[in-house]
Amino acid sequence: MQYSGSRAAWGYGRKLAQALAILTAVCLMVLSFPARAAEALMTPIIEDISPKTTMTTIPGTVETIEVLASKDASLTVTVGGVKIPMTRTSDKSDSGLYWYEGEYEIPSSTVGKTLAVSASATLDGRSQTRTGGAFTVAALENSYDGSSSGSDSGTVSGDMLVINNAASFSGKQITVTDNYADVFIPAENDRNEDYAAPYYYQLPKGTIDYVTSGPDANNIYWLKSGRKVSANDVTVSASSGSQGENQITGISLSADSECTYLSVDESWKVPFNIEVLDVTYASSTSNTVTNFSPRVVRITFDYTTGIYNGDVSIPKNSCFTDTKVYTQTTNGIPQCVIELTLDKSAYYGAYASYSGKTLKLKFYNPVSSLKGARIVIDSGHGSYTSSGKEDPGALGVNGTKEAYENYRKATALRDELESRGAEVYLLPSYHTSNLYSLYDRVDAAIDWEPMVYISVHHNSSATSSTARGIEVYYNNPWSVDVAKETCNNIFYAYQKMDYGSGAVNRGYKFSEYAVTRVKQFAAVLIEYGFLTTPQENTILTNSTNIQRFAEATADGLEEYFSSAD
Repeated sequence: MQYSGSRAAWGYGRKLAQALAILTAVCLMVLSFPARAAEALMTPIIEDISPKTTMTTIPGTVETIEVLASKDASLTVTVGGVKIPMTRTSDKSDSGLYWYEGEYEIPSSTVGKTLAVSASATLDGRSQTRTGGAFTVAALENSYDGSSSGSDSGTVSGDMLVINNAASFSGKQITVTDNYADVFIPAENDRNEDYAAPYYYQLPKGTIDYVTSGPDANNIYWLKSGRKVSANDVTVSASSGSQGENQITGISLSADSECTYLSVDESWKVPFNIEVLDVTYASSTSNTVTNFSPRVVRITFDYTTGIYNGDVSIPKNSCFTDTKVYTQTTNGIPQCVIELTLDKSAYYGAYASYSGKTLKLKFYNPVSSLKGARIVIDSGHGSYTSSGKEDPGALGVNGTKEAYENYRKATALRDELESRGAEVYLLPSYHTSNLYSLYDRVDAAIDWEPMVYISVHHNSSATSSTARGIEVYYNNPWSVDVAKETCNNIFYAYQKMDYGSGAVNRGYKFSEYAVTRVKQFAAVLIEYGFLTTPQENTILTNSTNIQRFAEATADGLEEYFSSAD
């Protein structure tokens, strides 16, 4: 009996314990539900939207809208209240969200309006709305087909579009004497650049502009076109007087198997700018590019009151498929604009020069692989100074010299690229008194006319012996994809090397390095890693790995060139 009673008590206790366990589990589920629900609510359905800021556009322009959202979301995107069809692309972020893309052609009826961009999405009973930037629609005064928007500022006269009653300009004038003059803009309008603006094309030799003031304490001339240039790049060509109104009387395109050439006949050598659309920046005050999708090259000529309005034939092999011209007035300055529609989503830069009063612009046609690509490699540091001493660059552990490691990787990269069919010029900058100056190196590259420029470097840290990571720097917008592809491919290869498990991808970043500020070609500066970190130094200096780094860098360039569609 005692035994039976004890067993009954044990059985009762077990049942009670089971009941308590079930009750506890239920309570935990109930208590955890709000947390789980909150976590689900915190997970964004829409993570990003482009454009992020207000952009100026014109009627007839096809603008691209991008949204990063969950692949299973029901997504609605509007521009100015108009619903835009969106397509999910194959490109997804590391977070598992997908990019959606749509296009919207700006109607002529929206001139003077601001069209807000908005996205809303629903998923699993939740909804989210995110507001992006906006498109401010400017007047398109005239178009190349001879039609007029009715604006009083311009009329069609024969084969010309003419701005009536344009402001006239006179006064002190400067002429560009360097091959190219860097362009700065007033501080109230820039994005806090310390150096030349990445979105302003350099003025070629012979360009003339009117002076507002200067040179100032920083040896800078302020110009009536809204630019600033260094007094070192120009000379005063007239103390007073006027060049008169500029007229573009002829526009022609020609092409061969490698390049497309644009000739623009002018009355005088006015300042101009070259922009590539579309570019999306991280913000209105940032030069960090979040998306570059080249589709139109826009060339804007200042002090110009008339432009040729006739047909422009598109030659065989051209990188362009269409042309359009129109007039506008910006800050009181009459301007004429040429827009060139790209055949493929590829833009490598442009080379400019004058032949008499004719502006000549050279654009490389797209290539689909490294075969036919023109690439300059700059082995960083290594030259002899004016006193005959070597510039060793950073000094790493075990007496490692950056200049020597740069040269090893640069030569390996040259050989790898050439084996894949690229035309490569390795600048003769190592152990020579030539090309010591960074600007000499850039000038030598411009003379060779590449599509892409790679500056090879290694990093160092004076405060940390554990710093690690690959990083790549760019400046102009059309260099961002070179930076992205090379950075990611080098990082992927790095991870597979011995002791590479601790590899760090420090990313691709905007910079103002002298060798990346060019506008004639895409340019990046690669920092392969830290020579001052013992483990990373061992990886970076290993002879077998040097070839792997070369292959990875070439893979990144291969992906960059093959991405043109």
